Amino acid sequence: MKKLLLTTVLCLASCAYIVAQSVADIMISYDYQYPNFKTGQRSNCDQYLLLANASCSKFYSAQTEYIDSLRSTPEGLATLNEMRMAAFNNGKIDEAPIPKATIYVTKNQTARSMTVYDVIGMEMLCYDEPTGGVAWEIADSTKTVLDYDCQMATADYHGRQWTAWFTPEIPLQEGPWKLSGLPGLILEASTDDGLYLFTATGMQQTDKTIGPVYLAGDCEKVTRENFWTAKRQFTDNPLGNVNAQLASVGMSITPTGASKKRNNLSRAELDFIETDY
Repeated sequence: MKKLLLTTVLCLASCAYIVAQSVADIMISYDYQYPNFKTGQRSNCDQYLLLANASCSKFYSAQTEYIDSLRSTPEGLATLNEMRMAAFNNGKIDEAPIPKATIYVTKNQTARSMTVYDVIGMEMLCYDEPTGGVAWEIADSTKTVLDYDCQMATADYHGRQWTAWFTPEIPLQEGPWKLSGLPGLILEASTDDGLYLFTATGMQQTDKTIGPVYLAGDCEKVTRENFWTAKRQFTDNPLGNVNAQLASVGMSITPTGASKKRNNLSRAELDFIETDY
């Protein structure tokens, strides 16, 4: 299976002008581990997928995309509300379909651009950024990830030092999240402090369509710096920011004892995956 996958990807990559750019060649699943802003420990883990071909890709959560697909139509939204109400009535609130991993990253390697979508509070924001912004330095160290021989590369990217492991056996200049630009698929990447980690957990050939992001037309376009500044403000004062968003419809949420005790680590103690904002 490993050599079959390699042969197919090589063929498709060499025929990039023939293959429809909206159809993926490969699908990789990743675990994304990141810190809890209350404890500072890397205790959160989300599952993401990367659909990619030689020209474009989409990094996303399958569960979140399913929920967003329902939210994109009146009929789907009604179905989603019924599912949530059923979970509540059955005392299974934890089973209610709620998106947890909310990041989408779409890359167009031909245009050397990418768009990042994410949610802050009740608002979906997005911003554009060029690809190729990672100045990788390839090292001699090697390791095995998912039975693939990988080579190490390091870079300083958006304020954090990254170590990535990529496999030249799959010659796609792709990877999880925003990471790309190496002569092979990135299967693992972590920050030097160990707080942020992407690890490939599975891989398969696919002909799935790399479709658009649901509800993309509803997102507010911002700059990258403004996005992270807004996310920091929300993290430090979530209730105040939610009430600011609700003000336009004349609503507000009164804090409870539990919410009053919320105590996130400050930016000096713990920051996001990007720190240069």
